[in-house]
Amino acid sequence: MSQNLVSQFVNMETWNLFRKRFKSPVTEASYWSDIREFCHIVGKPFEKADGEDVKMYYERMTGRVERREISSITLTKKFRELHSFAAFSSEASLSSDASGNAGHDCFYPYLRNMVKESPLADSVPVEHMDRLLRAASDDLMAYTILTLMYRAGLTSTEISDLRGEKDFIEYRDGIYASPAGRKDPCFIPEDAWKILEEYMRERCVHDTLFYNRSGRPLNTMYISRMMKKYCTQAGIPPYSAQDVRNSCAFNLFSYGATDEQTARQMGRTKQQIRRYRGAGYRQNLQKHAADLVKIRIEKP
Repeated sequence: MSQNLVSQFVNMETWNLFRKRFKSPVTEASYWSDIREFCHIVGKPFEKADGEDVKMYYERMTGRVERREISSITLTKKFRELHSFAAFSSEASLSSDASGNAGHDCFYPYLRNMVKESPLADSVPVEHMDRLLRAASDDLMAYTILTLMYRAGLTSTEISDLRGEKDFIEYRDGIYASPAGRKDPCFIPEDAWKILEEYMRERCVHDTLFYNRSGRPLNTMYISRMMKKYCTQAGIPPYSAQDVRNSCAFNLFSYGATDEQTARQMGRTKQQIRRYRGAGYRQNLQKHAADLVKIRIEKP
């Protein structure tokens, strides 16, 4: 959806006020993507959408859950974000509609019946991560992408935007990546760097570090399809790239990293990062520590 077309579906004055609450570009991008997706599916400006539109969107998304294209947690996340924007639009009194639907939040009623976050919500249990890595072990590019998300906490967008060796800098304490949009460089653990080095030795030279069969840059949809493919092969639930990345934060906290250290690594604020202090994830990690663990990832 082009920027001009987006402005026809989303009140940009409202959005620009709403987006000021985000300190992380990753969070902003997630909200923006889900709002655009909703408007594209219902074919209406956000402020004109009514209960029937939300019902149709819900049915479309639950169909994707049933087909294992997205998880029920992802569906909850989408509705939580859409509810938040709808509530903000209503409270700010920036929407008006003669039908009386403008600014009305039709998303909240669905949230009450949706999946609640479990102790392992929005993350990949270590035993499933092991299986996912094994499934991707014959595809060095996919294996490297999974490694960068899981060990370094890079997002799909950051990975897609990497240009090559010049985006990595060596300091006294190790290798760091400089993804576009990050205030601070991102540390690349030694095990992840070894896998990345092997990939860079074998890859063809294109404009970006990762590319499709035509040599063009990857996009987030490509990585989403990659996740679906290897989750299916591994026989595990349909985790998203964001779930893999979130696991990096859970792992850091589980091994004693501070709020500040974890926030810097993930490119988030300390307030945002505290949600990853999951006792359930830590207990599950300890439970499987004896027979795994892919916290340090080996070469495929």
